[in-house]
Amino acid sequence: MEISIELGDKQDLEWAQETVEQYHYLHRRANCRSRLMVYIVRHRDRSPLGLIMVGLPHATKCRGWWGYPGYPTQWQVLDLCRIYLSPIVQFGGALAKPGLVPGFIDRNDVFRPTVASWAIEEVLNKVGRDWVSYSPPVFLDQPYHIRIVISYHDPAYHSGSIYRYAGAQAVYTDKEGSPLPGPSGKYCWAWHLPRPSWEWHQIKILRSRNIRMDFKNHRIKAL
Repeated sequence: MEISIELGDKQDLEWAQETVEQYHYLHRRANCRSRLMVYIVRHRDRSPLGLIMVGLPHATKCRGWWGYPGYPTQWQVLDLCRIYLSPIVQFGGALAKPGLVPGFIDRNDVFRPTVASWAIEEVLNKVGRDWVSYSPPVFLDQPYHIRIVISYHDPAYHSGSIYRYAGAQAVYTDKEGSPLPGPSGKYCWAWHLPRPSWEWHQIKILRSRNIRMDFKNHRIKAL
């Protein structure tokens, strides 16, 4: 295969922001307050062919999913906030050929690239460890492993098929389980991540952070 995906650095993040501003359907940079990091899809010659930006979601809670007792906390959820792939690796592109990118041959003997779902799956396999390495916990007594990854799609621009193909569940559904748009008018999709066997101090930390004490949840005994 001619492509791979890897965690980007600060320069890659700036390239990603410029790229989504110019080519993504929103034409808007992702919010830097979401503690963004980015995965870059690269050709074997190291040229960038796509990106998936990851950050904290704006919603601090979602009933039945996170932010409520018995569910993951808001800090255990990440948002795939921007996904962009060059036309070169999409259907009909110069690299969209068997052996060069992931895909399949349909019943009409036409090659269908699946770079989007492949890239999402790769990120889901990496992001739990990478996020804690990039943004280690500050409250060590609180859960910090990433347990849910979400992404939104605006029906005004696309159907969200890549999320279904990548195995996501619809967050908002009707009684029959069919996807529904959320309060914002966008559809939300989610993947559950298994709890890993490692703890933060067992992996390489890329950025240091100050450890804090949550005094609201601790009773201080008088001496």
